[in-house]
Amino acid sequence: MDYSTTQNGNTVSISFRGEFGFSDNPKTQQIIKDVKESSCSGYSIDLSGLESIDSAGLGMLLLINDAAEEGGKNLELCSPTGQVRKMLEISKFSEIISIK
Repeated sequence: MDYSTTQNGNTVSISFRGEFGFSDNPKTQQIIKDVKESSCSGYSIDLSGLESIDSAGLGMLLLINDAAEEGGKNLELCSPTGQVRKMLEISKFSEIISIK
C-alpha cells in the first residue's frame, strides 16, 4: 500500500493506493504517530485507489480510528470500491467508523 496526505485547514486527507495488508504495519504505525501528534481535528481516508484489503488491513484501520478517537479527532472512510467495499460491508465497519 502506498499513501499520501494533504491538509486542508483543520482536516487531513489520507489517500491509500494498492493493496492493504499485514506488510503495511510500519506505514500504519507512521500514520498513527502522525494522527496522535497532529493538531488537526478531522481525518478522511480515501479508499478509492485501494484495490484490496485483508483482515490485517481492517485491523489497522481500527488502530488508526482508535488513535483518532483518543485524541478527540473524527475519522471517516471515503469512496471504497470493489473488494474493499465488500470487506467493509461484511465486517460491518459502518457501525464503528463513518463511511461515505
